[in-house]
Amino acid sequence: MSNRISTELLEKTMLMLEEYSLCDYCLGRQFAWLGTDTTNQERGKAILSVLLMEAELSLKGEDTSTGLALVKLLAENAMYIPAQKIAARRSLEVNLEKTCHLCTIAGSSVFGRLGDIVQKMKEESQGVEYQTFLVGTTPDPELVDREDELRGKHSILYGESLKSQYNRELGKELSKIIEKQVEFERPDVVFVYDMKKDTVEIQINPVFIYGRYKKLVRGIPQSRWDCNDCHGKGCSQCGGTGRKYPDSISEYIGIPVQKLMKGSRFKVHAAGREDVDVLMLGTGRPFVLEISKPMIRTPDLGELERAINSEANGKIEVMNLELTVRERAQTIKSEASENVKEYLAQIQIEETVTEDELKKAEEKLTDIQIKQRTPTRVSHRRSDLIRDKQILQVKLTRISENLVEGFFKVQGGTYIKELISGDDGRTTPSLSSVLGRQCICNELNVIAIYGHSPHHNA
Repeated sequence: MSNRISTELLEKTMLMLEEYSLCDYCLGRQFAWLGTDTTNQERGKAILSVLLMEAELSLKGEDTSTGLALVKLLAENAMYIPAQKIAARRSLEVNLEKTCHLCTIAGSSVFGRLGDIVQKMKEESQGVEYQTFLVGTTPDPELVDREDELRGKHSILYGESLKSQYNRELGKELSKIIEKQVEFERPDVVFVYDMKKDTVEIQINPVFIYGRYKKLVRGIPQSRWDCNDCHGKGCSQCGGTGRKYPDSISEYIGIPVQKLMKGSRFKVHAAGREDVDVLMLGTGRPFVLEISKPMIRTPDLGELERAINSEANGKIEVMNLELTVRERAQTIKSEASENVKEYLAQIQIEETVTEDELKKAEEKLTDIQIKQRTPTRVSHRRSDLIRDKQILQVKLTRISENLVEGFFKVQGGTYIKELISGDDGRTTPSLSSVLGRQCICNELNVIAIYGHSPHHNA
């Protein structure tokens, strides 16, 4: 340390101690960024040690009054034990009842509470499965104001915040007794200590499970659908259930998992959605299940899969479950419109159609870009926009004079029913416009979804 820095540091320390009483932790914290590989407490003691040597040097010379004054200051306002011992040997009267100006609440230092706090944290986490943790602190506003005032008055430019130091000290102490690892990016749990209230809370972070689902029965919405008339309260229209549909894919997936993992609630994030009357076949639709506040974080995924499929009783089926991260839920949603999807549709045509007409329609609708305005049937809940969608392939197979099976390979987010019907010109071109006669989708199944490569850590 240069003479300039050491002189400035000691002068600032003296000025602060003449006005405030400061403990080792809080004194060292004011100069936290002037040294590394040491703690604030060790740094504070080192500064006091240098000042005490200055005092003893004065005591050994002719200027004993200056030395005694400095010993008294260090013994009282720094609460420095070596200085208190010198004061006792010299019969110097000192006040040993001082408390630190920057960390004392209701007569006690918050650093003196560390042991009790970590015990509370351990008790709060009983019954919670976790391997990593993080500690957070809500500092007492009065202590924050005191430190801001001190630093402003004495131009302290190298200090660390009380919150930062306290989080670190709590984390070190807690790690010793629970034998788990601190994790800053993705902790399983976060302990939050409120200095003013002297309370501890535990925040249990959610668990995310990736998988795919098949929908094997028509008439099931993806998420809970409340009665349109009573909005879930129960009325004569819904038979008092509050529901338009009695079940949902989300509930078949989420309820058994929430129960087994002892979570507080669940949410299913899916890569798009199929209509209520559409089946989801093939390898299934990607989804991420979010379980909030789970007491169990590492479930038996095979057991979860069996539980879901058993409860669904053949209505849906899940597969390929694996633990994942929050970002994957965001990714499958954002990529839903970029995926490639395949559909099989049974199509009713207004008049007799020939094989040749179907062949020409295939050619006109394959490898083109269409414009789709938000369909009439969903315009009440979707923004009224015109979207460009890529149609990669269309195959049409004649079943009877006016019944056709259609295969469609399209960009995600394409409305297939409207690609078939035209939706009164809101989708152009359409099978109806190409054939020159009305076409209606009687039945629709999703048979494949091709997504991006799975990002396990993104």
